[in-house]
Order: sequence, then C-alpha cells, then structure tokens
Amino acid sequence: MEIIRTKYNELLGQMMAGHQIINGVAIIILIVWSQFTRAQTVITLQQAIVLAQQSSLQVSLNKNNLEIAEQTYKLQRAQLFPQVNLNANLPGYNSSITSVTQPDGTIKFTTVEQAYSNVGISLSQKIAATGGTFTASSNINRFDLLTGNRISTFNTQPYVLGIVQPLFRFNETAYNLKTAKISKLIGSKVFVKQQEQLAADVSSLFHTVLQAQTNIVLLTATSNTTDTLLKTAKLKLALGKIGEEEYLQIQLEQLNTTAQLQQAQNDVELAKNKLFNMLNMPTKSEIVLEATKPTAIQQQQLEQTSSTILFTQYKQNNPEYEQQRLAQMQNYAALQRAKYTRLPSFNIIAGYGSNQSAPLLNDAYQNLLTQRNATVGVAVPLFTAGANSASLKIATYQQQNQQLQLQQLEQQMMNSILGQLLAYNNALMLIHNAQLTDSLAQRRYAISTNKFNAGKITYTDFLLAQNQRNQSKKNYINAIASYWQAYYQLRASTMYDIETQESLYNKN
Repeated sequence: MEIIRTKYNELLGQMMAGHQIINGVAIIILIVWSQFTRAQTVITLQQAIVLAQQSSLQVSLNKNNLEIAEQTYKLQRAQLFPQVNLNANLPGYNSSITSVTQPDGTIKFTTVEQAYSNVGISLSQKIAATGGTFTASSNINRFDLLTGNRISTFNTQPYVLGIVQPLFRFNETAYNLKTAKISKLIGSKVFVKQQEQLAADVSSLFHTVLQAQTNIVLLTATSNTTDTLLKTAKLKLALGKIGEEEYLQIQLEQLNTTAQLQQAQNDVELAKNKLFNMLNMPTKSEIVLEATKPTAIQQQQLEQTSSTILFTQYKQNNPEYEQQRLAQMQNYAALQRAKYTRLPSFNIIAGYGSNQSAPLLNDAYQNLLTQRNATVGVAVPLFTAGANSASLKIATYQQQNQQLQLQQLEQQMMNSILGQLLAYNNALMLIHNAQLTDSLAQRRYAISTNKFNAGKITYTDFLLAQNQRNQSKKNYINAIASYWQAYYQLRASTMYDIETQESLYNKN
C-alpha cells in the first residue's frame, strides 16, 4: 500500500512551489514535522493491526476463548468413545452383631466378622445411531468369614456383556454429537471475527492518534507563523502602517493558538495511551503514525449488487448465523422431546455372560456357568394434568419464534451490509473530495499570504485562508480514517475480503 507521511511532504511541495510565502511558512512546517518525527518509531495502520493481532491482551483473550471451544468439543466428543473404568473395594471389613431368625421363629443375636473384597474392569460405549449403550465388564469377588468355621469363597464373572436401548425416545447421543460439531465451528468463526473486529478497533484508535498528532503539527506551525507576524506587526504599528485593532487581533490569535496547542498535546497523550494499551506496548513509547492511502484496487467503488454477495458471505462465514443454526437444532430437539413424552416409552435391558464360584480363585475360572438376563421396561403416560400438551405447545411456539428471529436477523443484516457498503463508497468519495479541497485551500493560502505580505488584504482575510488550509488537511486525515473504518467494519461484518474475494474464515 502507498504510505504517505500524513500527506505533509506532498503538501509542503505544493506550498513552496511557485509561491513566495511570508516568513518561510512552508519551511516552518517542514522543520516542525522533522523535529516531531525525529528519534521516534514510525508505525503504519497495517503494522499496528498486525501487532495487535499478535501480542495484544485482547488477542490473548481471543485465543483462550478459541482453546476453550476446542476443548469443549473434545469433552463432548469424548463421551462418544469407550469409557473404561477400574473399580475396586480392597478390603471391605465388617464386624457386627446380627439378628438371625431361628426355625421356631425366635431371633438369636450372633457376632459376625467378615471381609468382602472385589475388583473389576468395565467398558461403556454409547451408540450414536440408536441412542443406546453397550457395556462389557469382568469382575472378581472374594468373601471371607472370619468367625467360627473360617471360609473363603471366590465369585468370578470373566465377562458380562450388556445393552441398554430406549425405544420411542429422542436420541440425545446423536443430538449432542451434532451440537458439539456446530459449537466447535462457532468457536473457530468467533475467533476470526474477533480478529477482524480488533482490526477495526485498532483502526479507530490509530486514526484518533493520527488526527491528534496532525492537529499538533498544524497548531505548532500556526503558532510559529503567528509569532513572526506579531513581531512584524509590532514594527508596523510603531510606524503607523497598521492600526492597533489589527495588532490586538494577532495577539488574540496567538493566545488562542497556544491554548489549543496545550489541549491538543493533552489529547494526543490520552489517545496514545489508549492505543498503547490495545497494542500492549509501553506507555512511554515514542511513535509517529503514518496515514495509509487506499491502493488502486481498494479505491474501486462497490456496486450495490455486491450487497447480495456480501450477504451470502455473511451467512456462510459469520458465527451469528451458525448460532442461529444451533438455536434451530435446540428448538427442534425440544419439540421432539415434547412429542415423545406423550408416547409410551420402552427400555430394553439385556445381558449375557459367565460366572462361577469356588473356594480357590483358580477353580472359580473352571467350568464356567452361563448367566443371562433380559428386561423390557414400559412407561405409559396416563394422566399429566395437561403438562405434556403444554410442553408441546411451548416447544412449537419457541421454534416458530426462532424462525421469525432468523428472518429478522437476515433483514437487519441485509440493511446493515447495504449501509456499510454505501458508507464505504462514500468514504472513497470523501478522500477524492478532500484531496481536491486540500489542493484548492493550499493555493488560496499561498495567494493570501502574498497579498497580506504586500498589504493588500487584512489579517482577518489571511486568518480565514490559514484556517481553511488547516481544516482541509484535517479533513483529508478524517477521510482516510473514515475509509479504513468502513473497510475493516465491512470485513468484520461479512468476514469476506473484498480485495481477494475470499472468505476470511477459509483463509484462516
């Protein structure tokens, strides 16, 4: 990109070329600017943005949020993988007086001292396709009677396979997997959007500092010029060539300029501190900012038909739209749950495995016996006092509201994108007009200074030309600031690079 040193070098050339300027005004501005930039680091807008996107506190927060989204997805996805657990109770000891019912119906209290230990490993796997759960386990149990005839008994279950399968119920496992994927996608898109929004925020602060620095340069040059004019006016007043009123007017202008310069210095320090904080730079850093003029490609206006392309890119790239997709899924899930609660539910539990018991552990793995179990649970809603019907209606209206909200969002974003497009084109016209106005104001100032030097115009007329020149320079910087703000805001809203015509999300 073409870097211009706040357009001063170019403007100074215009000021000095072909004009005799009173008291070397152009030289004064040149000296002021050279002193202002001496021993200071020069930073362009693009450099400031890169610095912020790499080392600012905000980018650290953005990266942490991205990592949280990544780890949240891994956490949700982990629930779909086999869960393996080791369980043990080593040992379980019990000594107590226990009541024992006798054959004749009486109760005898006897002291019992026993130990019970077990160890087992289990596996659990959710089935995303059906919403069921598959289990497998292997267990060893040991019982020791420590009073009377001491005995030890082992019970083993070398393998036990089981399945739990609900029927006529919403598949929460598949739903959680889908939402986890969308949440991860949202997290990655949010990061890219935050980076682009950070660029827009940097642009805003950058040009605030640039405008303040420009104001200081202009006020300093004006103050130096007024000092020279005041000395000349004092001599003219003594010779009777000017009246006291004009002399006092120059004095007042000098006092006003001094006050404005003091305020401008305060403003630039405050603005620089805010920019330093955003860039994570030491607050005592000495920097000078350079205005960046749009390239030839960037100066091409966007057709209003481009708003359709930009809106399509918004829907594809912006996390807000993905969040609406997630909300649609959540409302759909709530509606399906409400529908299923009105139906009978079945829960199938089945198991198959082997077991054996023996006084010795080795014998407990011999001549294994088969164990089987199967259960079909049924739950039928008979009377809920209208709760199921109310839940269904709530879910239905929530889904309708979400669809209406999505339509509202699309309308708002279409209008917003069109407004940003118009602001972008308008900013380009402002730059062109500001350049032309600056050139005309500079020419008028040069003519006015020559006339004032020759005594053909009053100081009031000269002051008007000087103010217009200064304001035209400020307007040029303001136009540059408006363009880059519109440029980066359009990128942040659509996450689309209008230069390369690429998705910013896919580029990252």
